[in-house]
Amino acid sequence: INSKLPLDVLGKIWELSDVDKDGHLDKEEFTVAMHLVYRTMEKEPVPSSLPSSLIPPSKRKKSAPALPGAVAVLSSTPPIGSTVPAMGGFNPLSPSAVKLSPQHSFKSSSAAVNWVVPVADREKYRELFNKTDSDGDGFISGTDIIEIFMQSNLSQTMLAQIWGLADTKQTGKLTPEQFALAMHFIQQKVTKGIDPPSTLTSDMIPPSERTAGSDSTSSIGSVELTGNKELDDLSQEVAQLQREKFFLEQEILQNEEAIRQKNSDVQDMQMDLDRESSSLHSLEAQKQDSQGRLDEMDQQRSKLEGMLNELKQKCQEESQQISSLQSQIRSQETSVRSQEDELNRTKADLSRLQEEEAQLEQRLASGRIQLDSVVKSLKTTQDEINQARSKLSLIQDTQNELTKTIEQYNSALSEINRGNLSNLPDLSPGFTERENGGFRNPFQVEDPFKSDLLKG
Repeated sequence: INSKLPLDVLGKIWELSDVDKDGHLDKEEFTVAMHLVYRTMEKEPVPSSLPSSLIPPSKRKKSAPALPGAVAVLSSTPPIGSTVPAMGGFNPLSPSAVKLSPQHSFKSSSAAVNWVVPVADREKYRELFNKTDSDGDGFISGTDIIEIFMQSNLSQTMLAQIWGLADTKQTGKLTPEQFALAMHFIQQKVTKGIDPPSTLTSDMIPPSERTAGSDSTSSIGSVELTGNKELDDLSQEVAQLQREKFFLEQEILQNEEAIRQKNSDVQDMQMDLDRESSSLHSLEAQKQDSQGRLDEMDQQRSKLEGMLNELKQKCQEESQQISSLQSQIRSQETSVRSQEDELNRTKADLSRLQEEEAQLEQRLASGRIQLDSVVKSLKTTQDEINQARSKLSLIQDTQNELTKTIEQYNSALSEINRGNLSNLPDLSPGFTERENGGFRNPFQVEDPFKSDLLKG
């Protein structure tokens, strides 16, 4: 997922990597998957089938007996060293082929191996490997060295390419020599800007992984000159023949390996063809069975379509009835809502009237109390008014009497003023009578307005 590749591409890579088709990836299959992912990230197309060179050794099919119709394949060529005669029937690679003095012999194969990793850096890389190899099994995985690789600040694509070159066995782990080779490539890229190669050259292959022939390639054809022209010419001719023989052997070995690989591929293809033919027959039988079932299903579909049309018509009728009922329901809901609103208003008016009634009852009770008090005050006032009227009548009578008496005095005074004393009226009886109680001083009567008539 972190590769940002499309899911269909990742699915194709998974399908190719799952060699045994068990739905899971073991360590070797996961290594193949990561190799394909990194190659795809380098814009290389995903192969339609997994190349035989990427098939893990443990997953490769053993040589099987020839199947009917299989293509004949050339048999393996016998080892070169035992079948190809050399000049005059002797083997030029044999130490006894040429009798030379010790100083004329080839360079020893135990000489220092020509490896691209500098000798000065090998020990440093070895110490770093030992520190990283926590379990001490002589191998380190990608998770063990991811931090060391990421410190170089190189792109993940570049680091993946370096890992693919260093992991020559495609095991998903690195040996000390493979680790040193990977660190050498990283150092070359960081310090000198040299990109790692697309494939390993002979001097880049870790020494422990080289064959005897590849290790001695540089020594084949190397001779020391003795000063004897005939011996030197003979030695150079033998060395040239040895070089040519070595390269021919290597080419033949490569061709044999290619032939064996193609033979295996052809056998695999034949097996695939047989499987596909069997699958084709099975599919044809399934096709006929499926065709019969398809015909039956067509008939059932026709019946079902008729039933479906009837159901659709009934559904339309039911939908119309439902629509009508929904319209009636909406109308009734509107009427109910209006009635509820009217009921709520009536309840509100009733509550208001009840409150007003309660207030009026309170006011009525208070008015009755006040009315009783006013009635009592009115009765008291009426009694006092009656008393005042009787007193007023008495005062009026007294006033009339006083008025008559005053008139008599005034008449007597008039006579006295005229000097006629003989005609004076006799006031003594009346006066005496009044002095004796017949006449009361009206101003000596109690004030009829003394009491407060309005006091309740």
